[in-house]
Amino acid sequence: MIEQEIVIHSAGITLSGTLCLPDAEGCFPVVFMVHGSGCLDRDENAKGFQLNVFNTFAHHLSEAGIASLRYDKRGCGRSAGDYHTAGHHDLVDDTIACYDALTRHESCIKNQVYVLGHSEGTVIAPQMTLKRPAIAGIILLNPFVQKLEPILIQQARHIADAINGQGGIKGLLLRLAAKLVGDPVRIQRRLIQKLKTTDKPTIRRGFNKLPVKWFREAMALDPETIFGSVTTPMLVVGGEKDLQCDPADVARIAALAKGPVETHVIKDLTHILRLDPQPPSILNYRKLLKMPIAPEVLNRVTEWLSSRIAG
Repeated sequence: MIEQEIVIHSAGITLSGTLCLPDAEGCFPVVFMVHGSGCLDRDENAKGFQLNVFNTFAHHLSEAGIASLRYDKRGCGRSAGDYHTAGHHDLVDDTIACYDALTRHESCIKNQVYVLGHSEGTVIAPQMTLKRPAIAGIILLNPFVQKLEPILIQQARHIADAINGQGGIKGLLLRLAAKLVGDPVRIQRRLIQKLKTTDKPTIRRGFNKLPVKWFREAMALDPETIFGSVTTPMLVVGGEKDLQCDPADVARIAALAKGPVETHVIKDLTHILRLDPQPPSILNYRKLLKMPIAPEVLNRVTEWLSSRIAG
């Protein structure tokens, strides 16, 4: 494979990414990869949390003769801009700029550009197709069709359940900390109310700065309406043990979409695209990150793309 640094211009800022090409001559079908939420670089890595999703996909796809583009989100990695003041719609605009750049690139087949979204990227990808109907297809990994606010509450419940279910000294310490700080669900509800009512661009939560504009815009989205407008072919892959996006949403998205849809819910698959044979828990993530991306996810994506490209 051949990897090239690439710069994309979007609304006055420069985004930095990697174009990964098969080690061959000619033009190639290409997959553009869209992140989940958070300050993530081109490989879907954040400080202290290394997912290494998009680099894994890029290298796997190159072996099948498929190119890819992955990029640092604005204000993250080597991209310019301010992550904390960017809204959801700014991120959508950035993806459109990246797609347009790909359609002009000499190594890419203009009518064979696909979009792969993970987590938040699964609601950005369909919005892209509404702005750019020429997108050849979209791949959704760990998608959701619920609105963001109930998802945030449910995630807080999973955290509370994980703390209460943790055994040993670690569990004791976690429960003691939770008593001192407060119930995760109650804290989450207070935070959501504050996000809705403040007009500040950012707020502080402990040592973290939160992107208020992003939260407000993301909570205002209606994913059902978005998916109900999509006619682009879709591959939708969920995880049986996804605690952040309901795996039942895979079937709901298929029922809403107006175009052809292939769906899979993979046994033991978690939101971070690793397999977990144990009872699912967010507290398992650190351990699971030492494992590779589930091969079935990589293979499902490559097989679907190859069939679309051949057809």
